[in-house]
Amino acid sequence: MLEVMFLEFWFPFLLIFARVAAFVAILPFFAWQGVPVMVRAFFAFVLSVLLALGWDGELELPMTDLGLVMILVREVLTGIILGFLVYFFLAVFLMSGQFMDHKAGLMMSGSFDPMFGGQVTLIGQFFYLLAVVFYLSVDGHHLLFLALKESFAVIPLAGPFVSATIFWEIMKTFTILFLLAFQIAAPVVIVLWMLDIGLGFLSKTVPQIHVFIVGLPLKIALVLFIFMLTLPVMGGVMSDVFGMLARQLSFVIEHWYG
Repeated sequence: MLEVMFLEFWFPFLLIFARVAAFVAILPFFAWQGVPVMVRAFFAFVLSVLLALGWDGELELPMTDLGLVMILVREVLTGIILGFLVYFFLAVFLMSGQFMDHKAGLMMSGSFDPMFGGQVTLIGQFFYLLAVVFYLSVDGHHLLFLALKESFAVIPLAGPFVSATIFWEIMKTFTILFLLAFQIAAPVVIVLWMLDIGLGFLSKTVPQIHVFIVGLPLKIALVLFIFMLTLPVMGGVMSDVFGMLARQLSFVIEHWYG
């Protein structure tokens, strides 16, 4: 009786919990250092119980302890891959903000933020948090957890591991997102390049002017002004990026085995 109960609920629950816990641990709004570990574990536990109650597949218990460990590791890696795919799309705005900070000379104002667990810059942090709030406001997290639920139907528990095709697809996605982050920051970067050229001509024309002292506050004011001008159109950009996230996540799940 206990063995039947273990195979019907507790063993699938254990595998589901391994995938869900790894997925939740990577998500930006749960992976922040300010979120207690117990809160993450409790959320993953509740979500796993709900998914396990609706799971109707069949599993065979591994014959050895090593086999059980390998299955658990596979589920953890599956959750990590799916979680990192989501993180890449949200990190686009962090990277674009840091491009702006770097060009404006605001990298020197970076400080260690315990919530992020590392050094962050002003515009990069603001842009990243703005993207997270926008994603939550359009109920993107609902689609995210629905995709996680569908992954258990398409990627069965204790099944084969991911194909090499998906790894190449994720690498290609990372390259596209890096270029996208630079394109978002391009208006600010181009204007600051033109400002550098203008300051260079000014220093040749009037050598008495200290370009560094004049240029640094001018760059900061200009980047904030341009960033403020581009904010109204950022809603459409974020919608396109998160739409791409939904399509890419669906593609990876559906083509998990090549």
